[in-house]
Amino acid sequence: MKDLLHKYRKLLLTSAILIITIAVVFVLNYRNKPVTYSWDEKEKDNHLSRKITTAINVYTDGKAQEVFHESGTLEGIPYDILRVTPSEHTFLQVDYSEVPKPLSELADEETTAAGYAYAGGINGGFFQLTGKEYGRPVGAVRRKNNWTKWQGEDNTPAYGSGFATVYFTGDTMRLKYHGWQNGIWIGDEDWTYESGYAIDAENALSGSYTYIADGEVKDITGDDHGSIDYRTFGRAATIFAQNTQHEYLLITIFGVVDDTKILEFLQSQNTVNALRMDGGISTQMVYIRKYVTEVKS
Repeated sequence: MKDLLHKYRKLLLTSAILIITIAVVFVLNYRNKPVTYSWDEKEKDNHLSRKITTAINVYTDGKAQEVFHESGTLEGIPYDILRVTPSEHTFLQVDYSEVPKPLSELADEETTAAGYAYAGGINGGFFQLTGKEYGRPVGAVRRKNNWTKWQGEDNTPAYGSGFATVYFTGDTMRLKYHGWQNGIWIGDEDWTYESGYAIDAENALSGSYTYIADGEVKDITGDDHGSIDYRTFGRAATIFAQNTQHEYLLITIFGVVDDTKILEFLQSQNTVNALRMDGGISTQMVYIRKYVTEVKS
């Protein structure tokens, strides 16, 4: 009888250990599995993920909770925001692949090898979709203090017209415009055709037009719009912004919302800089639950 009871207890203990092990594995896999949001405008489905060339990604050493995810609706359309407070533990970085890849695969191996974890990101700027230059970024792609290359040629702001470009390092974000006006390529007194603005920025990425720049409601492109005029041609939206607390806002809106309503929403977030990035079916967001705290909108 004692032997039978001993075997029964041993079986119960083994079963309990097995259940706990399975539960731990499930939780770890759940926390490390990427959450991906993207938009298929034809099917109104959020499971499509177009391959892209650039991303604005978030990295953390996991020692501070500085990445937050918020979701809600704007004019009945779902939106998501990754709120990031840059610090010695958490930072944003432009990542790039000369060959288009899914957003989740644009995480930088050198950065993760240095001890930082990929926490998430959003799609970046425009790129060519047809012909021999398929995948070539339109405008600037700068990361780790260097211009990236496409087939040996630097991805500076000079390739492309009608685009605002964001320059950012740490918690400093600036917006500048590059484009043709009356046959002349314009910048400002610091402009050079080859290298863009003489700004000491680790990252630079060309987007489309601005909603807010330096705290003012204005489009610094002078009503230019890059590849697609999203102001008149409604599409899903990706927006990169920063508020008065130097918190970065990585925003995706998965449907068509009037631009005036988007501006009002950005103003409600105390935004001081806001740049519209590539949109439509390129609009997408990824984040890893383990490094992101969920907050209510």
